[in-house]
Amino acid sequence: MARLAFRLLYGALLVAVFVGAVWFGFRRSIVGRSVTVPELVGHTPGEAQTAARAVGLRVEEQTGRARYDERVPNGRVLLQDPEAGSLAKPLQAVRVVLSLGPRALRVPELQGLAPRAAAVKLSRESLELGTVSWYRDPSAPQGIVAQEPEPEVPAEKGEAVRVLTSRGAPEMRVVMPDLVGQDAQAVRDRLERFGYRVGSARFESYDGVRPNTILKQFPPAGYPLSSREVVSLTVSRSPEGGASAPRS
Repeated sequence: MARLAFRLLYGALLVAVFVGAVWFGFRRSIVGRSVTVPELVGHTPGEAQTAARAVGLRVEEQTGRARYDERVPNGRVLLQDPEAGSLAKPLQAVRVVLSLGPRALRVPELQGLAPRAAAVKLSRESLELGTVSWYRDPSAPQGIVAQEPEPEVPAEKGEAVRVLTSRGAPEMRVVMPDLVGQDAQAVRDRLERFGYRVGSARFESYDGVRPNTILKQFPPAGYPLSSREVVSLTVSRSPEGGASAPRS
């Protein structure tokens, strides 16, 4: 019994020694031949090559991945793989991505845009909409007709762009006439012929008034009416509920 216990203990000891030797050899072959990757971010390509060679590594530039960055100057290392402090095999390549520096801002083209659309477009370029001046000219299309600074001029982040915009033809206003008692269809035709909009009529029954006669109007008589507003009419209907309604 004692001999069996001795053999088991002796066997376990041999297994432990074997496992330890294998682990030690593996660690020595892997870790013992590794080097620590230096910090390359912020260095020029030449400085990065020198630092990598000093520990037995080489640098591989990822030319197609260069990107803009606000903090790292143009032409310096922005990213590296493996990271600084990692272990690497001798002669292993450290892949680096260079910075293009801060993005060069340029004023976009705003001609023809409404001020609100121009503000959105400028915000996408980290710029702002400045003073908006306007004028009216029947021959000029509506929208921005001039800007300062001009398109493609270099700009700084947050810079304001001033614009001049045309609002088209001058707005015409007339004194709203009294339409009550007039034929609704004739009034609609006359207003639309002069560029004013008439909404769908509202119909009401009214004893003693012939059908299609205007009972109420909005805006009321005497109101300064512009071409942008809609005229609303309340019109009498026939006793049967209907025919000869003005078109909408």
